[in-house]
Amino acid sequence: MDSFWVIVLFILFAIFSDRKDKKKPVPKRRVPDLGRRPLPDIELPRPKQEKFEIPDLRGAPQMPDIQTTAEVETQDAIRAQQERYQEMLRRKKKQKQREQLERQAASQTAQRQSPQTQLMLNNLQQAVIWSEILGKPKAKR
Repeated sequence: MDSFWVIVLFILFAIFSDRKDKKKPVPKRRVPDLGRRPLPDIELPRPKQEKFEIPDLRGAPQMPDIQTTAEVETQDAIRAQQERYQEMLRRKKKQKQREQLERQAASQTAQRQSPQTQLMLNNLQQAVIWSEILGKPKAKR
């Protein structure tokens, strides 16, 4: 029976000590009340492609001369540079074609003249070699 009273006292002590050092309660989570409030009126954005003409105004000052902006000038500079590059490529292509035609013409003329000149060049080279072989030694010249 002594153990029974010890257990009861322990339980009572635990209950009273919790009440004494009690923490603040955790606040309830707030739920938004979207269903009760009306939604605000949202205006749809205008399409950017809408164009309208401005009517002429009587007595209005003349429109000033509009200077080009930096962006337009930059685009013009880029376009001019691209055109110069394309022109350079065209010139190089034409020059290569001319060189090819010249090479073809030179090769055709070389083929026409080559058998005779090659034989002559071949004969001359062999003649020099044979003269060195069959001629007097350099020491005795």
